[in-house]
Amino acid sequence: MTRGLVAFDLDGTLLRGPTVCELLAAPLDRLAEMRRFEALSSEPEIAAARREMARWYEGRTPSELCRALEAARLAPGAREGIALLQANAVEVVIASITWSFAVEWIAQRLGVSYALGTRLERDGRVRHVWPPDKPRWLERVRAELDVPAARVAAVGDSSSDSDLLAAAELRFFVGRGEPPALAGLVHRPAGDIEEIAREVLARWRG
Repeated sequence: MTRGLVAFDLDGTLLRGPTVCELLAAPLDRLAEMRRFEALSSEPEIAAARREMARWYEGRTPSELCRALEAARLAPGAREGIALLQANAVEVVIASITWSFAVEWIAQRLGVSYALGTRLERDGRVRHVWPPDKPRWLERVRAELDVPAARVAAVGDSSSDSDLLAAAELRFFVGRGEPPALAGLVHRPAGDIEEIAREVLARWRG
């Protein structure tokens, strides 16, 4: 029986340093453009940026693109924390707005079965994921696993994770900046994921 459910954001939360999109852009000589895209904030601008990125990826398979993710830097305690949660019958999921093929690649290497991301179709169309989509997806996973709402936790690092964090009973923020104004939010700047996992399990003991 699943005792609980913990949702992690990816960039800045389970990964530290360069983002997924920056890692993918570097071998394509598009890093400077990608860094400009990373500063965008409106959905129309980000959607246009994603369509441009999709053009960069043309002629390359997801497997070829994901070779760049070998350089991804996991957060301290990421592997250990996920393994600890899973060993205690807690399902771990990754909810991200970045490319699903990259989220799934990282999830597979961390032993995580559920992952959300923006999908790039074979014909070049983009099926976007936005921050408000994260809690809706998390609720579907929670219902599928029959996990009580009181046993849902979320971990994020930026204001764009506010919707995800608000949907969880336990909320952890690992960003170095000002955390969202959410009741009960625990701020652990650059936090170790294993330490957060232990805190979650301690809260759910019994």
